[in-house]
Amino acid sequence: MTLIESALSEEHREIRDRSAAFAADVVEPEAERIEQDDEFPREVIEQAGEYGLLGIMVPEKYGGEGSDFLSYCLAVERIAEASGAVAETIQGHTFAALPILNFGTEKQKSEYLEPMVRGEHVGAMLLTEPSAGSSPTELETVAEADDGGYSIAGEKSFGTNAGVADIHLVVARKRPAPEEGHGVSVFLVPAVDDQEGFTFEREMFMGMRGHVTGDSTFDDVHVSENALLGEIGRGFRIAMGTIDMARTGLGAIGIGIARAALDEAIDYAGTREQGGQAVGQYQAVQVLVADMDAQLDGARHLVYDSAKSITDGQGDTRKSSKAKFVSSEAAEFITRNAIQVYGGKGYRKDLPLERYYRDAKILSIIGGTNEIQRTTVASEVLNL
Repeated sequence: MTLIESALSEEHREIRDRSAAFAADVVEPEAERIEQDDEFPREVIEQAGEYGLLGIMVPEKYGGEGSDFLSYCLAVERIAEASGAVAETIQGHTFAALPILNFGTEKQKSEYLEPMVRGEHVGAMLLTEPSAGSSPTELETVAEADDGGYSIAGEKSFGTNAGVADIHLVVARKRPAPEEGHGVSVFLVPAVDDQEGFTFEREMFMGMRGHVTGDSTFDDVHVSENALLGEIGRGFRIAMGTIDMARTGLGAIGIGIARAALDEAIDYAGTREQGGQAVGQYQAVQVLVADMDAQLDGARHLVYDSAKSITDGQGDTRKSSKAKFVSSEAAEFITRNAIQVYGGKGYRKDLPLERYYRDAKILSIIGGTNEIQRTTVASEVLNL
């Protein structure tokens, strides 16, 4: 038994096994269809709710599992083995639900959170902007106070589940601004079809097909005063309050994709014969497999260590940033070299290897690029 396995409780193992069953029974049979159609897999996400995988960290009071962040990472890792796109869709949904759980009123939790946990509603967090990134001092989207609520105007980019979500958490600067702080707040905006002035244009990516993300435009979109999440001026803290979780979650998705690719490479190396022996008998292939296996184990330990620390209330940015950049680069290395083990056959589109390869790439970019993660870790190490 590994150190990681020995640290898991019975509850952790049950959620991991249930996630593996969902991945095998629901996601894997649909993975290639999702890849080919490149459409939002709403029915799959609804079934994730039926399996209890959309509210792992949500208390039972609101229909969730009442479990912890380590359980969540175990779940998305298993799901990512079958489809990175489905795992990333659940990731975006989860980190839209948690701010509602942590800062919403009881009415907001009942109206929005409970359907999200059941899979009836999908959530999206809209923070990033074309010119401002996610800098709180440069955000240009504004929410003007008007009669009975707010009027939102501005643009957002790279919003996971944007446009297909039933509820969007929009980070905007309130006008007039409060006496203290920069006035950045979070507003709950219902689906595009229900809101005049709310439009969405999808970005078409090389990987994670079926995972919908893109640019949202708000042209004086009116929301009621009950749309405010938490307090005025606390929006950036609300939006970024789960950033260490989100980065570690991306790490878990990375090791899920990497493990799927490594398993494919190992199976092929043991069965494919060349020159009268299995290709796994050749030392060049053995070196590749050894490096892939070592990188996967190293990445998994960093991800689980960060997840366990967050679960214990001792998480820190240094751990989550390391987990994120090491696991995403391990995913790129392993998926690339799984293709290499297959040789020319690995370059074919009728195998899942090329999907793994394309899906892995985005993990080094989203959630803060790996270059940013490295500077973050360096600042912590050097106490800058």
